[in-house]
Amino acid sequence: MTDILVEREFMMRFVASLCAAAVIVAAPQPSFAACWTASEVAAARVRDFDTMLMVSALRCRHGDSKMLSKYNAMVKRSRAALVVGNTRLRARFASQGGQNAFDRYVTRVANRYGAGVDRLNCLSIASIADNALAAPATFAALDRLAMESAVDPLIEGQRCEPVLVFASIY
Repeated sequence: MTDILVEREFMMRFVASLCAAAVIVAAPQPSFAACWTASEVAAARVRDFDTMLMVSALRCRHGDSKMLSKYNAMVKRSRAALVVGNTRLRARFASQGGQNAFDRYVTRVANRYGAGVDRLNCLSIASIADNALAAPATFAALDRLAMESAVDPLIEGQRCEPVLVFASIY
């Protein structure tokens, strides 16, 4: 009987210890680290996605005469969503040189796609453009399409990841 009580007390202390000791605090890294928030990463991903389609539409326009018109229709239809992303990026770069920093960033993104996308040919890009035209004209829909297209946004620095903090009372 004593062994059962000891084991029960041990288990109760163990469970109480886990409940009380494992305090998880999700906090962004300090702002001085200039990490990219999830919102900024999403904005960068949508910007990359838009740029990938734009540059690809220009590169592929001879093989598919409708590519450029598809891209332009997507931009016209999704203009408000694209503005949301650009506004987030402009805010990010405001303290890093303002418009000049934003322009340099946009140029670097475009240069990434100038030679094409290794994993995508013009037919694939046309399919992505069709999906963008068919999707809701929202920022979330464009971000989802960017993720589905495996767009890896150009970001310098770290992403703000949650920091897990564990504390123990024993």
